[in-house]
Parts: sequence; structure tokens; C-alpha cells
Amino acid sequence: MSSIEELERDLAGPGGPTGRPDLAAIHRLGRRRRRIRTAAVGGAAALSVAAAVGIGVTVGGDPGSGDSLAAADAPPDHLSPLAQRVLSDVPGAVQVNSGQVVIPAPDVDRQFTQRIDVEGRPVRLPRDYYAGVTSWPARAFPAWLYDGTQAAEQAEDDGSGYPVGTSDLTGVLVDAGGRYLGCALPRKAWGADGGESCFPAILTQRPDGGWTYEYGLGTDRFLQPGAPMEVFSEESYVSGDLTTLAVAGIDGTSVASVQLVATDGTVVDGTVEAGTLVPGESMFFGEVPGELARVVAYDAQGDVIEDHRLRDCTGGADCEVR
Repeated sequence: MSSIEELERDLAGPGGPTGRPDLAAIHRLGRRRRRIRTAAVGGAAALSVAAAVGIGVTVGGDPGSGDSLAAADAPPDHLSPLAQRVLSDVPGAVQVNSGQVVIPAPDVDRQFTQRIDVEGRPVRLPRDYYAGVTSWPARAFPAWLYDGTQAAEQAEDDGSGYPVGTSDLTGVLVDAGGRYLGCALPRKAWGADGGESCFPAILTQRPDGGWTYEYGLGTDRFLQPGAPMEVFSEESYVSGDLTTLAVAGIDGTSVASVQLVATDGTVVDGTVEAGTLVPGESMFFGEVPGELARVVAYDAQGDVIEDHRLRDCTGGADCEVR
């Protein structure tokens, strides 16, 4: 059987003449629900391969399958039996809305995460990163919690595999800590040779101070000279009501301020990183109540650089890059 490094290269796609990884493929895989193909590969090996290019690879199946994390369904109107027990028996558990409970992360590393090197210093985003119970090894949680979560996931097996690391099936989320935006350097396992430029990605911090690659932004077309703004959004009910976290980028470093406008007219001032996070590019982010409608970027004189209205989308991955 191929080594994990070889599988990573196969899944990531061809690197091109410079050896740079196929970032588009990596980004597309970055925010899907991870699935295990039960028939083809053993459990631990399957998880290792699934983690190779980020959450969401279907082992032995279509890399594009699985549920997107970008568009959030409203939570259930009641807690599942498992979530009710978590709320009463797990220290630090908090009910955050009608159907979801958040618990602190255990003092154990998540399984099969991939370390990444970064250029510069990542910046923390407004919303923490949340994962499902089975993203950790079984020993990290009480057996009833891990086994109950795993049983709910295995019940979703459609013959091609079942999801792991989920929270939507039980309503139990684990707070994995701060979510960061950084400029990640391609990994050698993706075919990189050390000469590639960094690319924007969502990261979490490791206990030793290093960084874990969580997912890419879906595309990096906005980095091209003269390209228009692109907006990457993710909805969530983890704060109680619906909110939308937005990360956006545009070529050049002339952006001085940004406003994010929700569909109800609420305006939130975004945080701008012009040339400091991704060399030569402007990145900006913020979180709005409800759904996001527009992102407006201004230069130092207050003139509009771009008034970007989010395009309509059909749901799932189609709503990640707008």
C-alpha cells in the first residue's frame, strides 16, 4: 500500500512545473464532512488518508461528496438524548441554542491533524473552531459519549461510508479553540519544494505553539493582479442566533477599511490586514448577525475600492465563495 505521503500527493493533485500543490483541489476538499469508506480500508488507515488533505475526503470515493460547513441549517428545536446527558454530566458543557451543546476540548490532541508552517503571524478570527467528538481519540471522552456519537455516525452509512467528526447528528460540539487566518506554506507532502509562496488558510494553534491546517478558502483567484474581491463565508448558530463569519480578499494593499453589511442592514466594521498577512494582498474579516449581503472596501481617502454584493447560491459548497 502507498505511504501516507504518496496518498497525500495523489489526493492533492499535480503540482505543476514549480512543484506547488494543486491548491484548488486542496481548497475544495477543505470544508467537507470527513467520511470513512468502510469496505475498502481499515478504520485507522482510512482516517489517516481522509485527513491528508483536510476535513472531507471520501476515502475511495468522490472527493466532492459530503456536507459543506458553509451554510448552516437551523438547529433542532430540542436537544438530542445524548446532548441532554452531555449537558448534565460533562463539566463545562453549555447549551448554546435550542438543539446544540458546546463542551471544552479535552487535553488530548485531535486525531490525524496536519501541521503546517506559516509565513508571518496568523490573526485570530471572531469565531472559535468547533469539531465533533470523534475528531479526537476514543480515550479523550467518556465511553458513552464517544460510542453514542460514533453510533449516530455509523447509522448514516449509505454503503459508501459514514461521516466522522460530526456535530450535526447529535448536537454536541467541541470547542477546539481559536480559529486563525494565516498565510500557510505548502507542505512537502503536497509536492512542494520550498520555493512556493504562501496562501491564505484557516488554522488552529497546536499545544506546542505550532499550527494546524484546517482548510483553505476554496480559491485564490483574488490574489491575481487586477482580480475582483472574493468573499468566503460560513454561517453558524453557535452563538445562539444565526451569524455569518466572512473572510475576504482583494489584490493589492490599498484597502484601509472595510464594512460588512448584513441582509437586515446591520453594518459591522471589519478588520483589515493589508500586505501584512499575505504579502502584496489585502485580507479582511468580520462577523455579522444573520446573513451577509455585502462587503465594501475603502481606501485611505474613504473612496470605495469595491462594493461587493454576494451572489446568489444554491447551498453547500456553492455558497462558500461568493
